[in-house]
Amino acid sequence: MRLRTSLSVALLSAVTLTGACARSDRSSSAPRESAPAPVQAAALNLQAQAPAPGVPPLAQRAMRITVDTTILVDAFDPAMHRLRTAVEEHGGYVSEARVHGGPHRSASLEARVPSAKVGAFRAVVASAGEVVADAEKAEDVTEQRADIGARLRNARAQEKRLLDLLSDRTGSLADVVAVEKQLGSVRETIEQIEAQERLLEGQIAYATVKISITTRREEPTVGAGGRIARAAREGVENAGAVVVSTVVLLAAAGPTLLLLAALGGALFYALRALVRRQQRRAAATFRPPFQAGPMHPYPPPPAGAPPAQGPQPHPTGAPPAQGPHGGGGEVGPG
Repeated sequence: MRLRTSLSVALLSAVTLTGACARSDRSSSAPRESAPAPVQAAALNLQAQAPAPGVPPLAQRAMRITVDTTILVDAFDPAMHRLRTAVEEHGGYVSEARVHGGPHRSASLEARVPSAKVGAFRAVVASAGEVVADAEKAEDVTEQRADIGARLRNARAQEKRLLDLLSDRTGSLADVVAVEKQLGSVRETIEQIEAQERLLEGQIAYATVKISITTRREEPTVGAGGRIARAAREGVENAGAVVVSTVVLLAAAGPTLLLLAALGGALFYALRALVRRQQRRAAATFRPPFQAGPMHPYPPPPAGAPPAQGPQPHPTGAPPAQGPHGGGGEVGPG
């Protein structure tokens, strides 16, 4: 029972503390009664001479600095080596680097340099080449830093109260389990706030300097002969590229084309064999119509043989003349 009472008191105290902070914020932001003009002028003069209460001077404020610089260099490799050496000499490190090739090499560096040495490091960057773009941003994070510190102190105080309740051991098992659950949640909150604090402190202690390095482009003077030679060289390179592309295409599609050709040839020969078989079968079953041969004259009858009955063939082999009634034989006299 005592543990439950202590837990309730702790929660109520936290709620009361939160409400008091909110009321103090509202009271500080509430408008005040206007004072006479001479008094206001004096107050403004005092404010101009002395910093506002509770606000640290400019030297003590937390600043998050970001610098973005673009430089042109004549020689790429010496400039990169000089910048990397300068980062190490000023106590910083390169967090990200990207190098782009080509006829005119370029790179982008992201360095983390101590905030107190940003000015000296920027001087080295400016001496490494021609500065064509430069930007600096200083963000005041003093209030954010104070807010994180206050949240962390409150969470640690709540953790201490819960630990004291657990060390008492006078409540029931359900109360102990509830306190342990609440303690786990508080510790998770503390870890999250500590991570935010470490990140913010790192951003305050080390400024972010982004450097873009580009090689200076100098176009040489080329005469007519140089232009012709360059055009011929480009033509040869284009022809070589076409040949290479064709070979690559054939190498990629060659197996598929060979397979299709083999299948097409097999189908062609199979169809031709089938057509020839049908033709041979049709030729074997075909019977041509009867055709009469040439007519030959009969040989003369032997001597002493009786005359043959019926019409006699013409000696010349011509058919006998037909009578008016279509009958054969010789035509009788008138």
